[in-house]
Amino acid sequence: MKNVFKLSLVTLLLSFILAACSDGNSLVKKRITQRIDQKSMGMIKDLDIESIESVDAATFICIYNFSNPMLNKKVRLTKQYTFTTDLDSIVGVKDLKSEMESGGEWVKAGF
Repeated sequence: MKNVFKLSLVTLLLSFILAACSDGNSLVKKRITQRIDQKSMGMIKDLDIESIESVDAATFICIYNFSNPMLNKKVRLTKQYTFTTDLDSIVGVKDLKSEMESGGEWVKAGF
């Protein structure tokens, strides 16, 4: 009976941890999307966030692509976002890689 209780308790704790992590990840994605919209002033089309990878509790690497109407090309950017400890605000952004689609492949862009 004690083992069943311990297993139930562990399962409950893991459920809470996973729920907290998924809420944090959805907030991170929401804030990154808002930042992209804000900085682009509505000039990008077809935003697709490919991945968001956690570096630590407040730092995330995001890869996203979009159609740039000025270049008439698809562009993919990789950026590092640093958040406040509660993940509510972005306090820093570092550009890591810029690519554009050419001949069906992603190639390094000069911007």
